[in-house]
Amino acid sequence: MTVIDLIHNFPEIQKKDKKYYLFLGLVSGLTAEQTAEILNTCLEQDLIKRTTILNHVMFSSGKWTRIENNRIFHKALKLIDILSSYYKKETASMILMALFPHVSTSNQNQLTGDFTQSRYKNNRKRIYRYLYKNWSPRCEKIIEKAWTSFKDEEAIGIMVTKMPKEYLLKNLKDIMRYFTAENLSYDFFRKILRNQLYTRLYKDIPLKIEELKKADPISYIYIYKTLHKKIDIDWAIEIYKQNTTTRYLARWYSEMGLWDDILKKKPNFLSEI
Repeated sequence: MTVIDLIHNFPEIQKKDKKYYLFLGLVSGLTAEQTAEILNTCLEQDLIKRTTILNHVMFSSGKWTRIENNRIFHKALKLIDILSSYYKKETASMILMALFPHVSTSNQNQLTGDFTQSRYKNNRKRIYRYLYKNWSPRCEKIIEKAWTSFKDEEAIGIMVTKMPKEYLLKNLKDIMRYFTAENLSYDFFRKILRNQLYTRLYKDIPLKIEELKKADPISYIYIYKTLHKKIDIDWAIEIYKQNTTTRYLARWYSEMGLWDDILKKKPNFLSEI
């Protein structure tokens, strides 16, 4: 019996016991070719075995050659559609993403197209994260197609920060559904993203930005600070008095060059807050 035979016929693992540590040791020594060989068997088995294989690929793919990674990639790509459960498909999906940086451009393009149009949201989320970190102009059409198909919230961050302003304006109505008052009230990071959107489009949506002056003055100040624009000194003083514990407001005023003007108008400003 070979190591591969033993792995193929290894009994179910339900906890981290002696069987687990033996299986872990066996898998850790597998070459890329052996990993490809046992993939179809192990991905149909229990969670611990699947996770062990996934971790092995994540740890080893950077050391394997592109040809070797391509071979495992093709095997996992074929398996993802025929595995017997959603959770087993999830493991295959994560293996494909672990291999993604180490395979050929044609394989990357194929997986990007497949995952951005996948019926499984987690597949789309994984590829969105990768595209966000590795953006290039060729990604624009891919994101445009994905947004048309799914309107995923997870695509909003890419769109706001990466897509052309013309595209954002064209799709602004749909994008703004993500930034309802209710959502913004409990999600600080969503508010940051909304502010980034407004900053990019400030010349085209001046009324929306002006609405923030009363509805959300802190965001209004952030946008003006980012755009290197001044704000009215009297208004700035009143807003500061109402928000003395807001963490970054004093720093933003410094970045905007407001403090000299404030102190000229209110020499005893410190005693007034």
